Amino acid sequence: MTTFQFLGFSSFLLTTDSGTTILIDPYLDDNPKAPVKTADLPHIDLILASHGAFDHMQDVPLVAKRDGSKIICGGETMNLLIDKGVPKEQITQTVWGLTVKECGIPVRPVVSMHRSSVRLSDGTAMDGFALGFIINLPDGTRVYNASDTALFSDMKLIGELHKPQIGLMNVTIENCFDFLPEFLTGEMTPYEAALASQWLGLEYAIACHYTDIDNPDIREFEQILNLARDKFGNASPIPVIPAPGDIFTYPI
Repeated sequence: MTTFQFLGFSSFLLTTDSGTTILIDPYLDDNPKAPVKTADLPHIDLILASHGAFDHMQDVPLVAKRDGSKIICGGETMNLLIDKGVPKEQITQTVWGLTVKECGIPVRPVVSMHRSSVRLSDGTAMDGFALGFIINLPDGTRVYNASDTALFSDMKLIGELHKPQIGLMNVTIENCFDFLPEFLTGEMTPYEAALASQWLGLEYAIACHYTDIDNPDIREFEQILNLARDKFGNASPIPVIPAPGDIFTYPI
C-alpha cells in the first residue's frame, strides 16, 4: 500500500508500505498555497526531479542537503544541483530509456514532450529535455509521472510497455507568476490529459499542476473521464482531483 500526498503544482510525496519516502518535483517554500513547507517534510529518501523549472525543483537542493537524499534527474538539472551545493555522489543522472535504481526503487525515464532550461550561477545556460518517469514500487504498483508533457501518441506505447496503474497527470496551468506570459492552455488541455490517461490504460488519473481545486480545467478533466466511465465502464480511468494536502492511498 502506497500513499500519495499532493503538495500543490506538480509536487507529490509518496510513502511506500516499507516506509521509503519519494519526493517528486518539490516547490513548497515559495508556494503560498503549499500545505506544508520543506521544514515539515519527513526524512526524504529519494527525490525525482523531472526538469529544471523553478516550480519543479526549487526545493530539491535544500531537502537533498538536509537529508542526504538520492536524486534522479537529467544532465542539465544535475549541473544546476551541483552548482547549488548538492554533492555529486547523491545524484544519479539519466535520460529517456535508461532505467536506474535508488533506495530499492527502479525508475524508468520515459519521453516527456517538454523542455528543461537552467542557468548556473556563472551565467552558463543549459538546455535539455524533461524526464517522464515510470516508478516501480515494491508492492508492484507502477506510477507514471507525466512531468509537464504535451500530448503525444507514444503515450499509447508507454501504456502498452509499462502498464502503469497510477498516473500523475498535468492538466492545466495557473497564470499566477507575473514574470511569465499569460498562457491560454497548459501543456495539455483537459481533453488531452483525459485522452492521455486513457491511452496509458490507467486505473486512476491523479490531476496536478495546480493549487486551486476549483480550477475549471481540473473540473473539465474530471467531467470528461466520468463521462467516459459512464460509456465504457472500468475501461476508462477514475479521475482523482486532490486539493493540496490531500492523500490518496493505493490500492484502495
